[in-house]
Amino acid sequence: MNHISIWNLSNKTDLLTRIGIRKKKSKKLNAPLLIHEYCEGIDLNGQKVKSILFSTDLALIENSNCDAILAVYPFSPSEKIMETIIKFSNKPVICGVGGGVTQGAVSIQMAVEAEKLGACAVIVNQPFKNEDIKKMKQQITIPIISSISTMDFDFQKRIDSGVDIFNVTGGNQTNELLNHLRKTYPKTPCISTAGQSIESLDKTIKSNASAVVLTPPSSSLLFKEIMTKYRTNIRWFDRLFKR
Repeated sequence: MNHISIWNLSNKTDLLTRIGIRKKKSKKLNAPLLIHEYCEGIDLNGQKVKSILFSTDLALIENSNCDAILAVYPFSPSEKIMETIIKFSNKPVICGVGGGVTQGAVSIQMAVEAEKLGACAVIVNQPFKNEDIKKMKQQITIPIISSISTMDFDFQKRIDSGVDIFNVTGGNQTNELLNHLRKTYPKTPCISTAGQSIESLDKTIKSNASAVVLTPPSSSLLFKEIMTKYRTNIRWFDRLFKR
């Protein structure tokens, strides 16, 4: 399956729409119904969250029906980005505050600011130090999420430090990690990435993910799909009227 298949996008266009008699409704990036049918969800800001969009792209955020937003990017955390996404999305936003690049007092202060701005949770990467999680926990009341990417890790110490939720991002080990965490630490919710196909999503759900993190197709890929439709429709119109 292609990357877009998980989002329920369709290439079908009926006759009336093609010739301009019926306006085509704008399609959104719809999270698969499987997630809402089978995931138990996590509680963020008093809302039950089952699908989480991994994006800082405002256009994709606006056109997605996911329950929450995961705002993480490969740079130091930014208050401007946090504030913009929180105000714009009108949904629970999980803000990245530290990991391999940003640590210590800077991350703790960013977590404090994220809560002030209205973030529903903060997230740190696996390299983040447990001692800093303890300090962060003393200064914020919103949940702390920790990304987990390998089995070779002391999960109990993470929980003892103050982590409320695990985010499983283990590549081809994701479902193995997820199964282990759910069986060993059943009281700690786990959100998880789910790959790019319905098949991989199904495996993640069967591994008891509490909620699923979905990576949207890029704008360039969506444009490619749209332009392909345009060219197909133009050729169809030319054949119909023999221009």
